[in-house]
Amino acid sequence: MEAASSLHDRDAHATVWDAAPMRAAILSTYPPRACGIGTFSFDVRSALLDVSGIEDVHPIAVVDEPSSPQRPELLATVCQGMRGDYVRTARLLDRSDVDVVLLEHEFGIFGGQDGEYVLSFAQELAQPLVVTLHTVLSQPSPHQLGVLTALCSRAERVTVMTDKARRLLIELGASTGEKIRVVPHGAPVVLGHRRREHAAGRRPTYVAPGGYERTQSRFLLSTFGLLSAGKGLETAIEALPLIVERHPEVMYVIAGRTHPQVARREGEQYRRMLERLVADLGLGDHVAFDDRFLSLDELADLLAATDVFLTPYRSREQISSGSLTFAVAAGCAAVSTPYWYAEDMLASGAGRIVPFNAPQALAEAVCALAEQPDRLAMARAEARRIGSQLAWPSVASATASVLREAATRAPRRTRDPQIAFPPAEISHPVSGRATAASPRSRAPMPIELRI
Repeated sequence: MEAASSLHDRDAHATVWDAAPMRAAILSTYPPRACGIGTFSFDVRSALLDVSGIEDVHPIAVVDEPSSPQRPELLATVCQGMRGDYVRTARLLDRSDVDVVLLEHEFGIFGGQDGEYVLSFAQELAQPLVVTLHTVLSQPSPHQLGVLTALCSRAERVTVMTDKARRLLIELGASTGEKIRVVPHGAPVVLGHRRREHAAGRRPTYVAPGGYERTQSRFLLSTFGLLSAGKGLETAIEALPLIVERHPEVMYVIAGRTHPQVARREGEQYRRMLERLVADLGLGDHVAFDDRFLSLDELADLLAATDVFLTPYRSREQISSGSLTFAVAAGCAAVSTPYWYAEDMLASGAGRIVPFNAPQALAEAVCALAEQPDRLAMARAEARRIGSQLAWPSVASATASVLREAATRAPRRTRDPQIAFPPAEISHPVSGRATAASPRSRAPMPIELRI
């Protein structure tokens, strides 16, 4: 897999670590907000705290509900739709001992058109900036490209999760290649261990709706993550009658709640459509909907029991997927549509790629794995090989190297108060406040929010 190989490909730009302790901050969504990027930020912060030379990592949460309770380790919050908060938070950091800032970027999590308010933060920030891009579109709108180019221009380093994303970024002219580092999506170590424990007889903590027995002695398919129409789960459900005809022991678990932003706009319309489809096709004994956020233990057990993991996503533009990363790290064979990230992740044989919106092709791919145990075993073995390179300790070490490189090569700027700044849309007091959280706070995350 290209992304994993790049983790160990230290090029001439890599910086030698020195002994000075480094303090970082992360600007992103953050738990308890239901957002896959927030979960990623929680995980990368937790892993960075175990890297030698990292003294502390302060999270700054972008919130869409300013009055909602937040975790105690936060340094500040930024109200997503208030541009003045981005400026004030950058100035708060200027008064702190933070050495470098890591910004997790996705167009939809920041305020303004295409998330343009984040540029106010980047322009005002005194510390060197590292930007991690969770989305790189092959054909962005002119305004999206403008936002992306401006953010990359301000950043000292830009990290992406695959070589494909790096190539797209260069082809778009959004960043120079010298600035870009490839650091793959990380995954918890427990995912790689749990399948061995499962094979040794560990009783799982995960219980599917309808009872533990419902998934026992079944050929288990699964999908997990926040639900939205872009996941294309109707394609997998439409494929099931063809699969069940040849393999009546098949069970498909769909785990995850509806994405909160989708739920606010549309309610449970998508889930209800899927449930009606299951009923219409007579698949009640073969599909289980689990409308929960799974704990890491539950998720690890579900993936350990999974024979084939499905990501029938509808958009080719998806350049990362936490769900597919976790499944591969857990040693699952996968069947997926050809979005960018899946093509990279499965290229070496950890699964099979099928066309978009093609239930029959998906069914044939699943049946081929079910009917050829040797092929299934080979796909799982390749997934385990790739997954061993995606464990958070390795990924956090690579991330820390990029942060160190940025901090070493770009000293803190001195802000000139005379420089004009685009007017902020300020109508309420800033929501970001410094907190009294203890250093290196590691309060456990009560639920896992996976996309």
